[in-house]
Order: sequence, then structure tokens, then C-alpha cells
Amino acid sequence: MEVASTPSVQKVNDFIAFIRELNGHLQGEIELSPANLRVTDLIRRLSIQLRSHYLPEEIQSVLSNEYIRMNQRKLQDKLSEAEFLEELDYARHVCKSEDSGLEFVTRLPNWHIYMALVSEELSTLRRFIRKDGQTEKSPIVFVGSGPLPLSPIILHLCSDVEVICLEIDSAAYDASCSLLDRIGLGTKVTVILDNGSAFDYSSYNRIFVASLVRNKTAVLDRIRRTSPYPLVAVRTAVGMRQIMYEGIDESELSKQGWRIQARTWPDEKLVINSTLFLDRAAASGLPD
Repeated sequence: MEVASTPSVQKVNDFIAFIRELNGHLQGEIELSPANLRVTDLIRRLSIQLRSHYLPEEIQSVLSNEYIRMNQRKLQDKLSEAEFLEELDYARHVCKSEDSGLEFVTRLPNWHIYMALVSEELSTLRRFIRKDGQTEKSPIVFVGSGPLPLSPIILHLCSDVEVICLEIDSAAYDASCSLLDRIGLGTKVTVILDNGSAFDYSSYNRIFVASLVRNKTAVLDRIRRTSPYPLVAVRTAVGMRQIMYEGIDESELSKQGWRIQARTWPDEKLVINSTLFLDRAAASGLPD
């Protein structure tokens, strides 16, 4: 007879103590780039712990902890900054390297993680394409591609479609354009310096929204208002992974005129993000 697992108070307390240590260190740091090895090590430890298995009661205990609730957003901001700087460093390294073809990019440390995430997303996306008769070759818009656009690159390589990236940060825009030109994909994966909440999606029906996009509500509202038949893959986080990435309040989506059609779940040992697939709910009652 299988014995059910019981929540571990020690495990919860140890994890909260680690988050306190991590947040205290990150908030006191000015330098969050990969050059700061202490920061890099702490974030690596966090990633490992977030990929561990937690019981629902343990997740609830951590996320409802007063310190976590008061500091979660500030911690996410610092983690986002560190991730951005790491991607910027990788992108610039690729552009400076003599061996900087596409094969070099596929050897980057996080390539296999993005490949697993995007492969699962594409598998889900194709089910909808076959169902509604859309062509698999219609372009994809990717909101918040960052300085190292691995997801858009993989989307193109695995589906042979044009990918239009929207990036609001000028440093990320410059770095990603240089990288894509360097690896020979500059005409297949293009980058536009624009805010996803202001872009006109009227020519596009397939849109991805990155996990680090902070104004997701405004982006989704703009998509709903301008795209005729949108299918949106928006990345989110569930469970303990909400420590690192902002989770979407799913109860608000229907109020905003969206319907959840499918979702992907993270690979416990590899991928942190989940993805929701949304389309416009019929008769949403919201003004256009």
C-alpha cells in the first residue's frame, strides 16, 4: 500500500530562508550581470530548487508567507534584470566570437531548455491550426523577445515560418538584430522596436507573449482589439515557479474577453514556464 507524502515544515522553512537570503543579496547588489559570480550561483540554486517537487500544501505555505508576499514582486524584478543581463552578455559574446554561426547558438547553456519549451508549445499550436484551417506558414509575432531571442529562433527553425519580434528595450533590440544577422537569420526572424501594448496585430493571428513581459494585460487587450482571430500563447508560471516568474490571474482572463483553450505544463526537471493558449471568447461584451 502506497503511503501518501506529508508536507515537510522543515522543507518549507528552509526554502523561505533561502529566498530571504537570495532577495536580501539581490536587493543590495548593483551589479547583476554574469560577472557577479555570487549572484549567478544564487540564481542557479534557485532554479534547481524551483524544479524540485513540492506538495500543494508546501507551495501554499511558501506563497502565503508574509515575507514572500511582501517581497515577491521586488525579487522577480531583480531576477528579470539578472536574466536580461545574462542574455545580453550571451548575445554580445556570440557576435564577437569567430565561431558565431547558428551551431554556436545551439551550444549555449539554455538552448535545450528553450527547445523543450518551444517544442511543446508548437505541438499544441499545430493542433489548433489543423482544427481551424489556418495555414501553418502564417507568420508568428513574439512579444518581448529580449536580447537573445532563442524562442523566436527555435519557432522559425522548427516550423519554417517568419517570426516578427517585438522588443521595447533599445539595448535588447540592437543586440538581437546583430545576433540574428550574424547567424544568418536576419530576414527570417526580424525585430521591431515597439511596445507590445501599442502594436497593430491586424495582420497576425498567432502571437506569443514572453514570460518576462510585465504589461501582459495591456498587451492582451491590444491583441484582442486589433487581431481578427487571435490565438495567443502567453507564458506564465504555476506553483512554486511563481517565485521567479509572474503568474497570470486566470480568473481575470474571461473578464478581459479571453478563453483558455489549452495549456502546457513545465517539465519538472527542466522547464520552469507554463504556457496558456487563448482565443477570444464569443460575445465577450467588451467594447472594441
